[in-house]
Amino acid sequence: MITLSVDPHPGTHTVVALDPNGSTLASITVPNTPDGLCQLHQFAVPFASRRWAIEGAGNHFIAVLVAQLLERSEIVYSIPPSLTSQYRSRRGRKKNDVVDAENVGRALLANSQLTPLHNTEQQRELQELTRTQRRLSEQLSANRVALQELLAESAVRDIIEQVIAVLLKQLAALEKQIRVAIHAVMPSLLQLPGVGPIVAGVLLAETGDPKRFASPHHFASYCGAAPVERGSGQNRRMQINPGGNRRLNWALHIVAMVRLRMNGGRSKRFLERAQLRGKTKRSGLRLLKPTSLVNYFEFYP
Repeated sequence: MITLSVDPHPGTHTVVALDPNGSTLASITVPNTPDGLCQLHQFAVPFASRRWAIEGAGNHFIAVLVAQLLERSEIVYSIPPSLTSQYRSRRGRKKNDVVDAENVGRALLANSQLTPLHNTEQQRELQELTRTQRRLSEQLSANRVALQELLAESAVRDIIEQVIAVLLKQLAALEKQIRVAIHAVMPSLLQLPGVGPIVAGVLLAETGDPKRFASPHHFASYCGAAPVERGSGQNRRMQINPGGNRRLNWALHIVAMVRLRMNGGRSKRFLERAQLRGKTKRSGLRLLKPTSLVNYFEFYP
């Protein structure tokens, strides 16, 4: 199986073909245009048994290539940038597009538990909606902070207040669109405690079909919600997983916090039992987050 690893950029894409041992067989850099994508497909033809490793396959500037590959039933893996950056730091200081593409593929070779990408039209729509909602929310927060820092008589206040009003209207419209998209895919997800339209949209957009994961435990690892073991010799300890899909991790954090407030005391008792075992409140909360995954798997049709 040859791994075609992609380092995508808005203007160009660099692809490197790696053999099963991680050795480079060939490479190509093409413009991010229809002609350039045709060159990539032609580059892949000689490698009959192949799979694709794409760094950040959810980015908008690689969406066309990802859609084409999935339509052709190609095997596609989305490699989180956090994973390739960790791998790059162990390989040396040299950096260019070819080296970055090589590290994307070698990250996949070193992490066989990663699951292939299965994007549907509904999932791509939810990705666009939820990621736009996140960017607008960040802009709204920045504008509110800027407004607080201004003097009461500042001439700029009116402008920022108008911008905030526009952002609020846009966010409300986006939430309605996200709710409509969820009802078309999986309305039962909104029945889970702590899951509103934004959280549900992120879960569906960033996960796709959870059946591609062997178990909720694998899903928790994908989200970065499961601890990772660190040890050498007699020393063994578990620590926070800094990787995984951080948007999914955020969604699980929101669900856990809401459950602590409204879940009839069950979540509080779970947290109290964890603290009795010597866990801190923060570590107990990290244990609580993956428990919401079970319902997500059960409710998926």
